Amino acid sequence: MSRATLFLLLIALAGAAYARGPTPAEQAPEAQIQAAMALPDELRQALPALELDNVSELDRVRRLFEFMVAEDGLALRYLEQPTYGIAESYARREVNCLSFTMMFIALARAAGVDAYAQMSEDTLAMRLVDDTLLRARHVKAGIDANRLQYTVDVGWRSIVAERRPRRISDAQLVALLHNNNAVENLQGGDRAGAAVEIAAALALDPDSAMIWSNAGVIELRSGRRDAAERAYLRALDLDRDNIGALGNLVALYRATGAARLADRYDDRLRDVQASDPFSQFLMAQGLMDSGAYDMAASHYRRAIRLLPNQPQFHRSLADAYEKAGKDRAARRARDHALALEQRRYSQRSIPEARPGSG
Repeated sequence: MSRATLFLLLIALAGAAYARGPTPAEQAPEAQIQAAMALPDELRQALPALELDNVSELDRVRRLFEFMVAEDGLALRYLEQPTYGIAESYARREVNCLSFTMMFIALARAAGVDAYAQMSEDTLAMRLVDDTLLRARHVKAGIDANRLQYTVDVGWRSIVAERRPRRISDAQLVALLHNNNAVENLQGGDRAGAAVEIAAALALDPDSAMIWSNAGVIELRSGRRDAAERAYLRALDLDRDNIGALGNLVALYRATGAARLADRYDDRLRDVQASDPFSQFLMAQGLMDSGAYDMAASHYRRAIRLLPNQPQFHRSLADAYEKAGKDRAARRARDHALALEQRRYSQRSIPEARPGSG
């Protein structure tokens, strides 16, 4: 469902470059985390009416989930951006996957459930905004019960057993909130605000390659190429195959005429892209623009092999087949895309927030 976490931009910072006046990171990390995860008093006071005592842990989880999404409860609505903290999400009744996860965890803990955040390593969504590629991973809540790990996912009606996501700490979760705020500030042209937020994110999670790469975007957009390069290299020290940092570094070296360095990192990038479905999709899009429809279809098919249930991949494959005159294959691909979209829509549990809706 949601697309609200971990944006990979096309441009992180060396640590010393963040000393730019008061920032959220100047709070003690533990105090900052506690403040971010705190429930508004009014929301906490709503818990007794849910009658969560003397029921199983999974029943408490289900009741909390329904309370959050039901029309006679909080009636939360999905809004991709901006990313709000718990208090403002509650006041507005608007959440994305990150803010929903934070609110659920805080409510669950107040109800005696040991909930925590999980993050999927797979890209959940991707889009181009001007000259920036945004890629988003998925954050959701987890609990351990009956020797199983359960996921509470705002995108689905049910609570499902799942082992794939990795558990992240509260510090990492709150760092993602600051990361999202940094990305959103940068998109809005507020580079200073973006720098403050990314500094807070790195103070909480200094080992995140993704955040270092995003911080490099902010530095490059501010004209500090050396700082951007250091940030991308730091990201690659943490994660050698970080596709965002690799792509950003190649673009930086190409722009500065460092052809040998650009080629070296481009070789690494191509190796990573070969197993990355969204990279294959982008390659296919470029081939479509140049009229190479059969080659584009080949990359779309590879993207589908790597990530079979992404409707956009099948829809784009249908377009490639149609352009190549393969009408029967185009119909099959389009029908498959439609089936996947209908399945996702039927399982969506939080409606989209639209202008004028609450």
